[in-house]
Amino acid sequence: MPQSGIREIFDAAQTYDDLADLSIGEPDFATPEPIASAVSDAIGTGVSSYTATVGEIGLRTDLSSKLESQNGINTDPESEVIVTPGAMGALFTALQVLCGPGDEVVVPEPYWPNYHGHIASIGAELVTLPTTPEDGFVPEPEELDEAVTENTAAVLLNTPSNPTGAVISPQRLEALGHMAAENGIWIIADETYEDLVYDGSTHHSLASDPERFEHTVTIHSFSKAYAMTGWRVGYASAPERVIDAMRVLQEHTVSSIAQPAQVAAQAALDNREIITEIRDAFERRRETILSRLQPIDGIDPGEPTGAFYVFADVSDHTMDSHSFVERLLSEAHVASVPGSVFGKAGEGHIRLSYATDLETIETAMDRLERLLA
Repeated sequence: MPQSGIREIFDAAQTYDDLADLSIGEPDFATPEPIASAVSDAIGTGVSSYTATVGEIGLRTDLSSKLESQNGINTDPESEVIVTPGAMGALFTALQVLCGPGDEVVVPEPYWPNYHGHIASIGAELVTLPTTPEDGFVPEPEELDEAVTENTAAVLLNTPSNPTGAVISPQRLEALGHMAAENGIWIIADETYEDLVYDGSTHHSLASDPERFEHTVTIHSFSKAYAMTGWRVGYASAPERVIDAMRVLQEHTVSSIAQPAQVAAQAALDNREIITEIRDAFERRRETILSRLQPIDGIDPGEPTGAFYVFADVSDHTMDSHSFVERLLSEAHVASVPGSVFGKAGEGHIRLSYATDLETIETAMDRLERLLA
C-alpha cells in the first residue's frame, strides 16, 4: 500500500509559517452551528454508547429518504443502507467484500491515490483507464469495454472527481453503466462530492435505475458539503447481500460508528439548507481561482465543474509536476499537489484546492504569478 502523495506534501508544507495552503481537500469552515448544538445537547443526555454495526435505524431511515428524494435511489433502510467511518470506510469495505486476490479493478485516471491503497490491500490489481483534458477527464465507454478482462471484478467511478473536478454527464454515466452491466462487473460509485457542482452541471446516480442498483455500491459522505471531515461519517447503499457482507467486515474492524457522530449526521440531514451556503462559498472561490489562473502564461486551469479542485496544466513549464510543486513550496511557500500522485495521466498538472478562504487563494495566486514571472 503506497503512502499518499497528498499527505507527503501536506506534512512537508507544515514547516512554513507563512504557508498559503492549497494542498488539502478540507473545507475551512467550522462544523455548522445546528449540527454542533445537536451533538452538544445529545452528549449532555448521555449519548455515548455502542450502536448497531450498520448504524442507528433512525439515521438509516432518513438516509434512505434522502437517497430517494435527491438521488432517485430506492432502498430499504433496514437492509440496503450502512453507516460507515467516512466515505473512506465505505470504499475500503466495499472493495474488500466485492474483490479478492488476483482480481482487477478498473479506475479512470487521474484518480484519488487512496484507491490504489485500498485495492492493493486486497491483493487485487488497479487497472487504469486514462483520460485526457481534451475529453474533460471523463472516461469513454468503449475504452472501459477494452479494459475489462476475465479477471475484472469492478469499475470504480468517481463523480464529481477528485482531483480533476470533472462531472460525468448523466448520458455518459449511463453509457458507462451499461458497458459495466454488459461485462457483468460491479460498479462502485464514489459520490463524495455530489452536492458540489457548478455551471449548470448535473450530478446523476447510476443506482437510480433499479437494474443498475442490483450491481452498484453507491458511496456518500458528510465530510465535504457539511464541513464535517473530522466527524468521520459516510454511508453506502447497495443490494442486501452486499450490505450484509459489509456489516460483517465492519463488525470485526470498527464495530460501529461513534454515536455522537451519528447524531451529527442526523442533524445535518435535518438542516440540508446548510449545503446551499457552503456550496455558494465554494463557487465564489472557484470563480476567484479560475480568474486568477487563466491569465498566467503557461497555466491552463481547465473548466472544473465539480468538487473544489483545479487540476491545472503546467506542462508548458515542465512535465515534472513533483519538481514544480517542490519549487512552488520552497520558493513561494504555496502548497499544492503534483499531478503525478494521481497516476501517469496526471503528470504535467498540479492540483490546487479552493476549499480554503479567499484571502489564502489570492495570496497563493500572487505568489504563483511572481514565481513564474
